[in-house]
Order: sequence, then structure tokens, then C-alpha cells
Amino acid sequence: MRGFRGAAPPVVALLVALGASAARTQPAAPTDACTLLDSHQVGTVLGVPVSDGEHIVPDSVSSCGWMGPGGASIGSKKTVVSLLSARAFQTGKTPVKGVTETAAPGIGDEAYYVSMPPFGTALSVKKGGAYFQLRIAGFPAGQVRYLERELALRLLERL
Repeated sequence: MRGFRGAAPPVVALLVALGASAARTQPAAPTDACTLLDSHQVGTVLGVPVSDGEHIVPDSVSSCGWMGPGGASIGSKKTVVSLLSARAFQTGKTPVKGVTETAAPGIGDEAYYVSMPPFGTALSVKKGGAYFQLRIAGFPAGQVRYLERELALRLLERL
């Protein structure tokens, strides 16, 4: 029994150190959507030059948009990144009539596409404690999921 007690403090110290190390490697939840990508990254994926990211609502940092030629007009090429809470990420998987949810394996810890005709597709991603959603518009429907995936992978490199 005495040998067990003597071994306990080093084992506990090791477990505490491992736990602290794991906590440091978890991505922190971002606080400003415009810091997650830059115009070069977005433009490279979309294949068109885009403006610098701008907050969708000036006093809110939870959503950021990058606009291609034509600005925010209907049909223009653009992307929007929105920060999500864990609850909003889970709620997005709730079945709703007319909305299709499809798993998106290989992106972050968990990801899924939500398609809402005629509003298009969005990709929601979870990585550690960070949650976000990407929407790309102005491209053929068959190309949007590929672009959202590529942009999400670039974004995850920054978390």
C-alpha cells in the first residue's frame, strides 16, 4: 500500500500535465469572423478578386462578408462566414421540411451542409470549441459545396 501512495503524486502530475496540454491544443472559439480569412485566401478559392472582409452588421463581429466584382448585388460572387454557438451548430442539424442536411466528412471535427432551395447551401463546421458557417453565392449550385469545403479547410488552418 505504501508503494502505491508514493507513486500517486507523479501519476497525478502526469495526468494534470497531459490534461493541460490537451486543453492548449483545442482551438479557441474565434471572436471576430473577419479575422478568420483574408481577401487573398477567399479570392484564391473563389477564383475572383474580392474586397477585404467587412462585418455584415457594422456593430457585430459575428459575421463577415467578402464581395467579388459587382459587390453585394444579387448573383455576384461572394462569401459570408458566421460564427456559431455550440447550440446553433446542433440546432442546424434539426430536420426541417424543405431543408436537406448532409454530412461533410473530413472537415474539422464535424461538419454538415444544409441546402435550402432557393436560398442555396451553407456549410457548418465544428473544430474543438470553435463553430462557424460558410455561405458562398454567385456560383453554379454544383460548384458551391466544393468551394465551401475548400474555404473551410483554409479557415481551419488558422484555428
